[in-house]
Amino acid sequence: MRQYLTGLVGNFPRVGVACPSTPANLAEIHVLRLKDGGLWAPTTLRQMLLVLRWFARWAGNPLADRADLWETPGGAPVRRRWLTAEQLAALYNAARGRQRLVVALEGFNGLRRIEVLRLRAKDVDLTVSRPEIHVLGKGKNGGKWRTIPLTPFAYGELIGACHGKSPTDRLYPFHERTADHDIRRASVAAGLGIHVSGHDLRRTFGRLSYEAGVGLVELKYLYGHESVDMTAHYIGLDDRAARAGLARFADGFRGLVDASPQGVAP
Repeated sequence: MRQYLTGLVGNFPRVGVACPSTPANLAEIHVLRLKDGGLWAPTTLRQMLLVLRWFARWAGNPLADRADLWETPGGAPVRRRWLTAEQLAALYNAARGRQRLVVALEGFNGLRRIEVLRLRAKDVDLTVSRPEIHVLGKGKNGGKWRTIPLTPFAYGELIGACHGKSPTDRLYPFHERTADHDIRRASVAAGLGIHVSGHDLRRTFGRLSYEAGVGLVELKYLYGHESVDMTAHYIGLDDRAARAGLARFADGFRGLVDASPQGVAP
């Protein structure tokens, strides 16, 4: 709950209103701007508003009793972004210092932000023939562990990050907001002209990996997802991708099948 409330404090200015000094001072305009701001996908928005409403009710704010105010639209996510390979490369090239570690782990190895923050020196195996990391995922009771291979980009950054560290030292010993700011500064330096988030990088890793030939089952494991369906949704296998796949399928039969119209058999 603290994490959600902290995130809300920083996002009120992004939707054009000042952050209320107390939950008792939360006004209708604050809720409406959050709903219309396009900052989150519907599921995340609902969770954000649920926490904010609970906090307002705790403070005795009458807005908490207005059910209509807290309703959220369903449907497709309002904000889902994937970078191109060129944009991701520009972001990585522009990143400096600790920024490069965050971009490499999230954009080139698909880690969640919380997984980057939890990563310790003892979780990294830099054996040249088979480098890998042991990742503690999100979830109840700290999440589940998984062991995943490293891309060359993450491997290169982790060599420097692990140097001189004791086994229990965190490799990125900063707050979650610092990680967001580091990505934002790198995106500005790269001249991307968009606000890039850690989730954008994680989604981009999956989509580019899939397009490079990595299967959904493998991506599911790399991501730490519960199902392949979740992975497919996350990387954006939409109608466009399905149509492209069917077109490739049909191309494989060119010259083998007579595709001329034959009419309908009686």
